[in-house]
Amino acid sequence: MEKLLHWSVANSQGDKEAAEKVGQPDPKLLQQLFGGGRDEPALMRQAIVVITNPEAELEAKLIAFDNFEMLIENLDNANNIENLRLWEPLIGVLQSPEPELRAFALSVIGTAVQNNVNSQENFLKYEHGLPQLIQIAKNTDEKADVRTKAFYALSNLLKHNKDSYAKFKELHGLDVIAPVLNDSNATDKLKLRVLSLITAVMTSTTVDSDFMKTLRNERILQTSLKFLHSDSNIYIIDKVLNFLSHLINAGEKFDDSEVSTLKSGLQDISSVEDRLNEDDYKTVKLAVSKY
Repeated sequence: MEKLLHWSVANSQGDKEAAEKVGQPDPKLLQQLFGGGRDEPALMRQAIVVITNPEAELEAKLIAFDNFEMLIENLDNANNIENLRLWEPLIGVLQSPEPELRAFALSVIGTAVQNNVNSQENFLKYEHGLPQLIQIAKNTDEKADVRTKAFYALSNLLKHNKDSYAKFKELHGLDVIAPVLNDSNATDKLKLRVLSLITAVMTSTTVDSDFMKTLRNERILQTSLKFLHSDSNIYIIDKVLNFLSHLINAGEKFDDSEVSTLKSGLQDISSVEDRLNEDDYKTVKLAVSKY
């Protein structure tokens, strides 16, 4: 290390004679110091070893999780979770008594499967994985930030993946949506994640009369419409308008009760129109004006 320091100083000062006396530093040491030649699969394994070690301190596990998530933001590393057989221990962390670890595991799952069909399909191979995501998402005794991460993972798992949605629906996953939107104690952040899940679902199924029937049976549509109120969180209003515009652009129609709610809702949120997504607002407003 001392030799490397002298070499660095000599080169920075342009002292060729001093640099020659010191000689070239160890290439392996240079790689370690400047990030080259990292064995990322080995780092991923090491992180999971720490995370699953019952003797490791919580802080050490959280640092390991942070490092692991940064690594799997890379598509190849995300796909390597399966190759390295790390999905099983990762899913196992969802049973941890520590909420911080459960939240991190959910965040990592969501990041790994985001816009990544291979990782989505790999995760689905583990039959206990998706049921656990759904269970955490609907558990009202769970901490809000953990549930929020569960919806993040679900949204990314279901987006543009018909197989994921089919299994989600089979497991009655849609049942988790309306209760959260109806829960006055649920945070706005959690509700936003739930609305994002609805949008993700629409990328993985045909938006038709059958889907509209499902939305009504699950009371997802009716519950979403109640947020068209000027007192609602502006981002939630935007999410609802985006959801509605997707339905409208797919050619779906609203019933009399829904139209009535929409008309009063649009009138109420007109006071915040300048803060909303212009395209979605105009799409919904134009569609409703035709009833």
